[in-house]
Amino acid sequence: MTDEFKFWKLGLGSRLVLAGGLFASGIALALAFRWGVLPGLALVAAGWLPLMLRAATNKPDDQGLEEWRPVTMAEIDRLEDGLHASKQLKRKTRNVGPIVLAALASPFVFAGIVGTAVAGRTDLSFVVGVAIILLVPALFFGRVRVFMPKDINFKMLSFRALLSEPLPEGVAVAPYIRFDKDPAGRDVPEDLRIMFELKRPPADLVGVQVQAAINNGPNGPVPYLYAVVITKGGSGPTFEKARFLKPRGYKVEAKAEGEYGTVVVRQATSGRGYHTTPDDCRELAKVCTDFLSTLKA
Repeated sequence: MTDEFKFWKLGLGSRLVLAGGLFASGIALALAFRWGVLPGLALVAAGWLPLMLRAATNKPDDQGLEEWRPVTMAEIDRLEDGLHASKQLKRKTRNVGPIVLAALASPFVFAGIVGTAVAGRTDLSFVVGVAIILLVPALFFGRVRVFMPKDINFKMLSFRALLSEPLPEGVAVAPYIRFDKDPAGRDVPEDLRIMFELKRPPADLVGVQVQAAINNGPNGPVPYLYAVVITKGGSGPTFEKARFLKPRGYKVEAKAEGEYGTVVVRQATSGRGYHTTPDDCRELAKVCTDFLSTLKA
């Protein structure tokens, strides 16, 4: 059995026999009876059904899980290498769209049918018609679709810029990836965030988490990076210090709910669809590490 085909669970040999039988039956019907031309061509066209291929893709069949796990920088490097390889594969296997294919094939199809009809060669018209039905559908089967994790792909450049900023002494960085699973139980990376931490933190500090949203910019989706200071409780000294932060060009929004306090630090922007550039990301990293350095002191 093969799963590359779109319809039915049949082996390759069975498919070839079924398709060949439909092709031969359709041609025989069209040649044997005057009324059999259209039904015969329909049978020939039906012969493509058992040969119709699925689009080839590397997209995993994920299970809808969301598990955040800390990873090493080596894992981030492997993830980035995988994204780069997918981009190269996408360029090499760039498909011509079905509408473009149809537009390219139509003049030749039309010229063949009209030319044979004008010449009065009904036998040749039949041959041309059968050839079109046998050959043209193959252009639309077995297309290649290269998958890239959309969120990580958009955000990786921003996080790389963030991670390029040197860390002060006593400050560590911990990358986290959100994983899903495929049916075989293998990890499927879907999202990324970064946590800045102190090696010897105050008792009420969890860390400074940097994450990215995807905004709809004027020219399409763009990443927007922002930071969240996370504390244990919303009344400790770290939370109080964070909520009175006033970095130039940034907005600070504090909230205390349940066990944790959060202080969001994001760029002061007007309107929607703002894009944080690599320079913006490096500046945000400095805001985060400078804040942690004051706690360390």
